[in-house]
Amino acid sequence: MDDVARKTEVSPIDGTPEKRLFWSIISDYDLQTGICELIDNAIDIWTSSQRARELRIDIALDPIRQIISVTDNAGGVSSDSLRLLVVPGGSSNDPSGKSIGIFGVGSKRASIALGEHVEIRTRKGNGISSQIDVTKDWLENEDWEIPVYSIPPIKARSTTVEISQLRSPFSQEDIDRIADRLGEIYSLFISRKCQIRVNNRVIKSQKFDKWAYPPGQEPQKITFKVEAADKKIVTVEIVAGLIRDRDPELDNYGAYFYCNDRLIVKELKAREVGYFVSSEAGVPHPDASLCRAIVKLNGAAQAMPWTSNKTGINYAHPIFQELQSILRPLVSHFSKLSRRTKNDWAENVFPHTKGTISKQQAPTSGSSLKLVLPELPKVRKLQAEKLKQKNRKQILEQPWTLGLVESISLIEIITRQKLDTKNRAALLLLDSNFEIALKEFIINRQDLFPHSQFSDRHIKELFKRRDDVIGAITNHVPIPEATLKRIGHYYKVRNKLIHERATVDITDTDIKNFRKAVEQVLKKLFSLKF
Repeated sequence: MDDVARKTEVSPIDGTPEKRLFWSIISDYDLQTGICELIDNAIDIWTSSQRARELRIDIALDPIRQIISVTDNAGGVSSDSLRLLVVPGGSSNDPSGKSIGIFGVGSKRASIALGEHVEIRTRKGNGISSQIDVTKDWLENEDWEIPVYSIPPIKARSTTVEISQLRSPFSQEDIDRIADRLGEIYSLFISRKCQIRVNNRVIKSQKFDKWAYPPGQEPQKITFKVEAADKKIVTVEIVAGLIRDRDPELDNYGAYFYCNDRLIVKELKAREVGYFVSSEAGVPHPDASLCRAIVKLNGAAQAMPWTSNKTGINYAHPIFQELQSILRPLVSHFSKLSRRTKNDWAENVFPHTKGTISKQQAPTSGSSLKLVLPELPKVRKLQAEKLKQKNRKQILEQPWTLGLVESISLIEIITRQKLDTKNRAALLLLDSNFEIALKEFIINRQDLFPHSQFSDRHIKELFKRRDDVIGAITNHVPIPEATLKRIGHYYKVRNKLIHERATVDITDTDIKNFRKAVEQVLKKLFSLKF
């Protein structure tokens, strides 16, 4: 305390930042992140004017001339605020407001990161039109003064940023990728009077709320408020559930984060949201690929847990720490649900396209919530295991029936596959299973077919004509004529597949009817249960 009391002011030092500040952040930006910063800036200006009119942002990407141009009608920059376009940290945004560009260097450093020559033309309302050129020469000179040019009138309330002499070239493929990505990042703005165009292509909103509503396992929603360290309040909304737009190639599941309506990250599968934890969501796997959690944060920009270039989440941020205790159990629950229903997605998940999202009770703070989630369905045994369990006694007494039971289980597996010829494979397997069943019955029922009369040579001759085999068996075991007639019909279909030139169309109903008939015969011959 004495040392502090005795401190004496000496000559001040110059705290003006050096322009190398700009060079140090060039590596933080690529074409997409740079363009997004310019869009963010336009949206913030539009928001500050209460979004009085529709916002239009036109992005022109010329892969031949390698020029980037971004034009918006957000309102323009007044002559007395032009310095904000170049001064690091200069921003008209209120950091306590719900903006998406708080760092005061975003659009500046993004432009400079993309190219060596940046021209900024702006017109506040119907006022004068001005231009500033940020060039390599200006950046290499430590003088911060920059010329402002008066130019012929441009569109009222507009700003254009044109970037040339690019640091990295881009292709048409890059343009297409970015156009699609912008539809995801700004989907919530596009739905609210904001139009974004890329080379005259209107960008469509791409949302991720394609929920499935299986009865008793509907998506869960919870909304609560979290107080940041500086007393700023952030509203958190989390919706988690099973999805209908699963894409196995894209792995489009996991956690999605929006901060002040801007998508920050999607398909997040990190330990911090519950993955790679055996007791929670576990290792990311296609079996769990129907689980999605959408987190929306709204509040003071300075309280958002985004990274500085808004492409990731800061896991150490207090706001994320608060919501983590709610997010992880939700991701865990629906990942487990996805796994437990994996054999029934087509029948019991995807068809449920409409329903109501279940609302969880909001806590007073994120960490105090006790989620009440639906009971997970019991793990279903595979069809083969279920059938074998049901026929345990029969298989124990008649071991030759195991293959007959498992073949019926294979029909179930085949018919669930997304194969164009699955019904053909199922029909051939059913017919083969039926014929093997006849052989097993004759061989193993020596009380009815003694070996002295049914030697291997005799059986080989008998099986040259299926009608003779069926006749020999029905002399001892009555099988309904309708059942045999149905099996005979599909035997002819099978022969057409094998011996005739034309391709036979086999429907799902055909397989269902044929399977039922074969199962009836197996019941009669071996007392099997299905």
